[in-house]
Amino acid sequence: MTVKGYAKFLLIMAGLGGLLYGVDVGVIAAALPYIERTSTFNQNEIGWIVGMALWGSLPSSLVAGLLAEWFGRKKMIVASALLFLVSIPVICASGFFEGGNFWMMVGGRAMQGAAAGLFGVIVPMYLAECLDADSRGKGTGMFQLLLTIGLVFVAVIGFCVTFCIGDAKKVVDAKAIESGIVAFEQKTDAAGKPVWKLGADGEPVLDEAGEKIPELALDESGSPKPKLDKEGKKIADMKKVTFAMIKSWVPSAQIGSWVRAWQMIFLFSCIPGIVLFFGAFRLKESSRWLYKKGRKDEALASLAANNGEEKAKEILAEMIAADEAAAAEKAKNAAATDSLLQKKYVIPFILAVVILACNQTTGINSVLNYTVTIFQKTGMQGAFANVSDVAIKIMNCVMTIVACALVDKKGRKFLLKMGTSGIIVGLTGVGAIFLAISKAWVAPSMVTGVLATVFFFMFIGFYAVGPGVCVWLALTELMPTRIRANGMAIAMIINQGVSAGIATVFPKWCAATNDNGTVFFVLAGFTVIYFITAAFFLPETKGRTLEEVEQYFTTGKMPEKR
Repeated sequence: MTVKGYAKFLLIMAGLGGLLYGVDVGVIAAALPYIERTSTFNQNEIGWIVGMALWGSLPSSLVAGLLAEWFGRKKMIVASALLFLVSIPVICASGFFEGGNFWMMVGGRAMQGAAAGLFGVIVPMYLAECLDADSRGKGTGMFQLLLTIGLVFVAVIGFCVTFCIGDAKKVVDAKAIESGIVAFEQKTDAAGKPVWKLGADGEPVLDEAGEKIPELALDESGSPKPKLDKEGKKIADMKKVTFAMIKSWVPSAQIGSWVRAWQMIFLFSCIPGIVLFFGAFRLKESSRWLYKKGRKDEALASLAANNGEEKAKEILAEMIAADEAAAAEKAKNAAATDSLLQKKYVIPFILAVVILACNQTTGINSVLNYTVTIFQKTGMQGAFANVSDVAIKIMNCVMTIVACALVDKKGRKFLLKMGTSGIIVGLTGVGAIFLAISKAWVAPSMVTGVLATVFFFMFIGFYAVGPGVCVWLALTELMPTRIRANGMAIAMIINQGVSAGIATVFPKWCAATNDNGTVFFVLAGFTVIYFITAAFFLPETKGRTLEEVEQYFTTGKMPEKR
C-alpha cells in the first residue's frame, strides 16, 4: 500500500471509531419506540436501558489509557470493535423473551457504552500519535465528523425500519384512546404554575411511584379536560398503558414484527463495527507507543507507512532529541526525579480538563436532546419543530466538514475563540426569548419560534466549527507522552461526568426556573470561561509536533519552526 493510500486507510478506519461512538449514542433513540411497546419494562427500567450506555462508558474510559499502555493502541481498537459487535446479539437476544429480558438488555447496553468509552479515549490518541503535525487536526476532526454521521446513520436506519414495519407508537396510541386511556390537562394557578393535589398536611400527595399527583383542569361540565394535539385530537396517557393491554389490543404477529424491527435497527448498526474490526488488523501500531516501549525499528516502520521514509526519519530524530533533552535536564540535578507534579505535566493536564469540562457546560448534549420541546415552548408548531430538529443535525454535519477543512489552516486557537463567541451569542439569544415569554413581554408565536431556531442554528453551527472538533485535539495534543494515556482517561471521565450531571438536571432545572431563560444564561456564562481559557491560556498547536508542544510546557516557549 502506498503512503497516500495508507494515510487514507488510517483516517477511514480510525474515523469509523468515531462513527461507532455516534451509533452508540444514537441507536437507542431509533429503537426505543418499539422496545417500549414490546416489553414489560417500566419507565425506571427504560431509563436504565437508555442511560446504561453512558454509565458503561465511565469505567471503560477510566481504564482505557491503562489498557492502551499495556497492550497498545491498535490491539485496543480491535478489542473495542469486538466488544461493540458482541453487545449487539446480547441486546437482540432480549427480544426472544416475551416482554423482553431486562438484564440482557442492560448488559448489552453496558457493553456498548464500554466500547464507546474505549473509542472516545483510544482513537483520538491513536490519530494524534500517528499523523504528522500538518494533518493531525484534519485527521482528528474526522473522528468528530464521523461521530455526527453516526448519529444521522442510525436515524436513517430507524426511519427506514419505521417506514417498512410501521409506526408502533401510532398504533398503540390509537388503541389506548379507543379504550379511554387519555392524558388530561393539569390545572394551573393565576401565575401559570402547575397545581398539585395536596394532603391534609398541605404537602403534595404522591402516587405509588413517588411522583406528585397533578390537580386536573376541568371543562365547563366539570369533567377532567383532556389534552389535545395540534389537530385537536386526544392524546394517549402512555404511563397507564401496560404490555398486557397492548397484547390484548394488537395481534401477536404484529408485536413480533415490532420486536424484529428494533432488533434490525441494532443489527444494521453493527455494519461499521464489522468493517472496523477486520480493517483494524491492517493498521500499524502507534509509533509513539512503539518508541516508548523501546521498539525503535518498528516505530520507524510505522512512521514510514504514513509519512514516507525521509519524513519518518525526521520525526524519529525529533522523538530521540526530545528524549535526550529531557534526560539532560534531569541530569543537571542528580537528586531530581521526574515527578508528575512538575509544571510540564500539571499545566497541560489542567488545561485539557478545563477545556473538556467547558465543552460539556455549553450544554450541547442536553440541549440537542430537547430541541423539539424547546422549539415548541417558544411557539413553533410540532411539525416545524421536528423539521428544525432534523435541520440542526444536518447543520452539525456540514459545519463539522467546514471545521475539518479549517483546523489545520486557521489553527485550533482561532476556531475555539470563534466557536465559543458564537455559542455565547446563540445561548444568550435563546435565553432572552424564554425570558421575554416568561415575563409576558411577548406571547409564544411562530415568530418567537423562528427566532429561537435561528439562535439554535448559531449555537450548533459555531459549536461544530470550533469546540466540536478542537476538543479532541486539545485532549490529545496537550498531554505529554508520559501521561497521555492515563491523563486522557481521567479527563474523559470528568468530561462524561459533567455531561451526565447536566443531562440529569437539565429538564428539572428548566422546570424549577419556570423556563425563564436562566438555564441558557448560565450555560452562556460557562462558555465565557471557555473563551477566556482558549484565548489567553491555550497555546496554538497548529503545525507543531507532539514533542514541540511538550517542550513548550517544559520551557514556556514554543520552539522555532525549522
